[in-house]
Formats: sequence, C-alpha cells, structure tokens
Amino acid sequence: MSDPLKVLLIHRDSDVYRHLTGWWSYAVPDFEWQVMKVKPTNFVADMRETPHADLVVLDDWIFGKLKNLKTPLAYCTVDSARSTEQLERNLKQAEQARLILVDSAPLDSFSSTGKPVQRFAYAVNEQLFYPHEKVYDVAFLCWPTDERRVIQKACFDICKRRNWSFITGTYDWDQYARFLSSSKVVVHMPHVKQARSWRVFDVMASRGALLTMSLPDVSGDDLIRGIHYREYSNVETLERELMALLDYDAWKVIGEAGYDHVMKHHTWKTRAAQLRETLRETFKHDESKMALW
Repeated sequence: MSDPLKVLLIHRDSDVYRHLTGWWSYAVPDFEWQVMKVKPTNFVADMRETPHADLVVLDDWIFGKLKNLKTPLAYCTVDSARSTEQLERNLKQAEQARLILVDSAPLDSFSSTGKPVQRFAYAVNEQLFYPHEKVYDVAFLCWPTDERRVIQKACFDICKRRNWSFITGTYDWDQYARFLSSSKVVVHMPHVKQARSWRVFDVMASRGALLTMSLPDVSGDDLIRGIHYREYSNVETLERELMALLDYDAWKVIGEAGYDHVMKHHTWKTRAAQLRETLRETFKHDESKMALW
C-alpha cells in the first residue's frame, strides 16, 4: 500500500460542525492531516508559513485568499445548492483549486470553472453515529425554521395522541448524536431542498429508520426510497408513514437496510479510499506527484 498522503485541512475557526463531520474524523491508512483554522470571511493565509503537505483541502463556509500556494488545492463544497448567491461565492472561492469536490449538489454546477469536478459525498463518522438502544419512538432534531416548526408540532401532536415517546429540540453535537442514535424513527425535513443533508446518512449509520420529505437524486448515493428510507409529503402522510413504521416494527427493516448500505458505501474509511483514487486519476499526468497519488 502507498504511504499516506500528508494533507493540510483548512477550515473555519469554529469546531462545532467539524465534530459532526465524518470527513477527516478518524485515522485512515490513506491520509495523515494537520489542521489550520481561519476566520469565515476575508481571511488571508500565507502558505509559506504552513506545515509541509502533499495536498491542501479547503472546507466550505470560509471565503478568503491563499497566498504563495504551491501545493495542489482541493476545494470541498457542501452548501452551493442553497442559493444562486451561495453558488457564486463557492465558484469564486474555487478559482485557486486544482480539484473541486462536491458533496450533494449537481456536479455540473461547477462546470464553468474548467476545473476537474468530482463527487465527494458526505461520509459518516461511525464512531459517533452508531446503533444505541432505542429509547425514543420518534425524533425530530432539525434546526428550527418556520417550515420545520409545522412538522415538529405535527410530530409532537401525533406522538401524544398515539402514546409514542418523542424527542425534539436542538442540542450540542454529542447530545444530538446520542439522541439521534437512540431513536427508532427520525423525521427529517430538508432545509435546502436541492441538497442531501448529512443527517440522512447519520440516521442510517445509527440503524434507525429515516422518514423524510423528498430527497434529491445524488450520483453515488444509490439510496432507494422504500428500501433505505421512507418518505412523507405533508402532515397527513407523515402520520400514515409513522403508523406504518411503528405499529408493526417495520422501522427495523428500513433501519437495517439503511445501516448495511451506509456501512458499505458511506463511512469515512470508504470515502478516504475513494478520495485517494480520485487524486490518482486527477493528477495522473502530473509526473512530479505520481509517486504520491
């Protein structure tokens, strides 16, 4: 096996989202990495002052400039499907990149850059999201918005009427992971309709049943509605789906199928190996890097 690549991971100065992110979460054979934190906007980083690396990976949600950049840069985008304005910011930030890595947005969103664009789907940290004893029948753990509060209240009312245990609210990352992993059915309402939330894979890694509004078709996800998750479209179908999952323990079948799929295809160790292969393909004509990739 090739030696691990040395990566410099640049991300924003808050660690909150990093705690939940499977990418770069635990040691893997393909990479070793160090972290550099920057402010979210208008940062300037002089790459002459950073540790040696074979590859620089720049996270989403930070916008600024890398000076004296000599090392190949991979830019990882997550939020570009949120709005046209967000995509424009991501396109601008991608200008220095040699490779653009896209979580769940359409790959052709970045075709105008002329850079190589590859799928780099969210990966689960299965050391954080894993099956727990199922204490709750239903969970709704989405960050609240006006639209989500309608579904949150519907879940509360349905569970009260049917005497199902229910957990909701917003929590620190470790509590969130524990509550999500301790629930039979996790109800999800996408905030960005054109993107696939990280919660989708995290629920499956916890061997719970995901009940969600419509998910986008993301290349490489290979999720099958009715097999790996179930879908609702409004408050009325939400109750019917919850009954179908909980009254006869059908949630276990969905949960097991989702768990098997994510453990096989969407953990960090699997994604890291895929990224190493992506780098080999992207830089195969770069003779100075051939031995590394």
